[in-house]
Amino acid sequence: MKIKGDGFILRPIKMSDAQAYWETMQDEETIKGFMSVPHSFSEAKEEVKEHIKKSKTKITEVFTIEVDGKYAGNVKLDCQGYKLDTGEGRVHLWVHPDFRGRGLATKALALLIDYGFNKRKFRVIYAQTKAENKSVAKVLENVGFRFVEYRLVEGIKKMWWEKRKK
Repeated sequence: MKIKGDGFILRPIKMSDAQAYWETMQDEETIKGFMSVPHSFSEAKEEVKEHIKKSKTKITEVFTIEVDGKYAGNVKLDCQGYKLDTGEGRVHLWVHPDFRGRGLATKALALLIDYGFNKRKFRVIYAQTKAENKSVAKVLENVGFRFVEYRLVEGIKKMWWEKRKK
């Protein structure tokens, strides 16, 4: 399934994305936002393979953001608690360094949220960011998330966000 956006598409992640995925996951800014990242290209390929496998279950769906045929990042939608039919989802995003600063993360996340509410029938969608990750916090605010609380996750201060279907 492809979801068309303004100047980009969201499409299921595929193995041919592995190299650009690896590059994104090794970027200093990306590393700051994640609890862990792959340490080798081989690990990155395994993660992409796992994203593809999990996407078939609909418990997790990973979409590649594609701009003019090029990998620009990913957005991910999980069922909260990794259980179907809870009515709750959770989003994640990461953007390749070459495509940052263009509003692409905001547009792609807004499209994913619309998909989550209208096609997946979620009532609420959550997000979590490291407290110091101001850029992702801004993206979440731009698409209508509201800050809920701080949580300590594996010793790291995180911000918990939510967006409810209108």
